[in-house]
Amino acid sequence: MNRYKRTVCVSLLLLILTPGAYAGYRASYEITGTKENGESNVHYEILTFDDTRFRIDFVDEEGKRTEQSPYIMTPDNGETWYIGDKPDKDFYCSHMKTNEFFESVGEQATGAMDFFNVKAEKPVITKVFEKPVDNILGFKITHLQLETHASAHAWILFLKFEYKVKIVDDIFYTSELDVHPIRKKWLEALTQSGNDLIDTMYSDYTSKVPGPMVQKETVIEITDLRKKTVKVEKRKAVVTKIDEISAKETDAAFINP
Repeated sequence: MNRYKRTVCVSLLLLILTPGAYAGYRASYEITGTKENGESNVHYEILTFDDTRFRIDFVDEEGKRTEQSPYIMTPDNGETWYIGDKPDKDFYCSHMKTNEFFESVGEQATGAMDFFNVKAEKPVITKVFEKPVDNILGFKITHLQLETHASAHAWILFLKFEYKVKIVDDIFYTSELDVHPIRKKWLEALTQSGNDLIDTMYSDYTSKVPGPMVQKETVIEITDLRKKTVKVEKRKAVVTKIDEISAKETDAAFINP
């Protein structure tokens, strides 16, 4: 479940276009995570959507969807989400309302912070620069860089654990496309999880991004103040292809389990 919660947020923030005249769209993108030692992990996802439906398939290394591919989808304009997985011979599927989904995220975050007695400062997000760059996939693109700073500490027995986090996001967005209604609904739900830190962070972050993203590059620095060490991770999400698809293809993707 945690994988879905992390990935669906990235996917919905990365790219949701308004379909308009066509029956639907299918967008492919790859996400690369790189550790400090240079080791990288790449996974691929396919987004299928129209005016009122949205689906993410977590596909194999060749970018193909199979019967074993996990997925998450909404067939009703973002009101209800279905999560499916088939790791072996058994198929698992659950569904929940959008607000319930993010309330669950907030409850888990709050519970973990209470359990470990974590004291955290509200993240501070600032805009470093914003400038036009070369087109991507035929769209006019603006390069926006955001920098986020956060800190937290906790006492465990007689030891104080204290961390600082710096996140630099290089966001490439377009103003030529409208924001999809489902994206608006998710962004609203992201700010109503019930956890003040999460709600404030997403509210501040999304208010600084005026259009759909087609590429995002992130560098995360985590400083352990007690050990005086810094851990760096990089993540890159890139849209590789956008196809217009027929009504028949679109409908086939949203058959309820």
